[in-house]
Amino acid sequence: MRRLLVTLSTAAVLSTLAGSARAGAPTFIFSQPTLKETIGRQIATDQHALAQAQHRQRALETRLAAERSKLAAASDPFAYDDAVGKVQTAASATAARIAALNAAMRRLRAALQPVRLPTPLATASTDALGWDAVAVAEHYLGVRYRWGGSTPESGFDCSGFVKFVYARLGLTLAHYAATQYHTTPHIDPTELEAGDLIFFEPRPDGPGHVGIYIGEGQLIEAPHAGDVVKLAPLTELTAKLSLVGATRPTELLQP
Repeated sequence: MRRLLVTLSTAAVLSTLAGSARAGAPTFIFSQPTLKETIGRQIATDQHALAQAQHRQRALETRLAAERSKLAAASDPFAYDDAVGKVQTAASATAARIAALNAAMRRLRAALQPVRLPTPLATASTDALGWDAVAVAEHYLGVRYRWGGSTPESGFDCSGFVKFVYARLGLTLAHYAATQYHTTPHIDPTELEAGDLIFFEPRPDGPGHVGIYIGEGQLIEAPHAGDVVKLAPLTELTAKLSLVGATRPTELLQP
């Protein structure tokens, strides 16, 4: 089952023709739906899909109960064993679909809520700014991965996520992990603080992956297609992708 993407719909075009020849060419008015309207439509679509999945789940539960009754009364249980297994598999898949739809709607609603920062923005302390970055990043946990994405409504890739988070703090970064690595102040990876960027996947032009350190050996990242923004252990990513280095973009925000 596919998950519908949250995309901005094509602008509605309204044409008003003038009543006289002197009015000239038709006038076109472009109306772009707001993010709230777009997400509202997506939630409505998900709610419809959820109702269908819940109806299917109830039907499967009824069928499963019937198959189990046949199995219990059968002199040859193998005749019904496969049927019970197939219904159980279908019921599990439907339950997973329901859970995914509910989670998707929670994420969509959360994306419209304001980010509550633990400290004011643009403070003089690098440490405070790092925690501001963590607060922004954690607000978007669960937003789906999308290659080239840099907004919660379109989805994020790794560098697009970092770019979006630091833009909220007033720092413009490139939408490319290697460029982010080369244009932010380097630090010793043994001296990580909240908000630091950690880079992986060595390539000829620089690292291919980036995440935001949140403390206690954890970082938050947009990992790959089919996944979502989530927490990951630093040691696990280092073993899997190879550590390139770390930088501290908050130093660029100092007055």
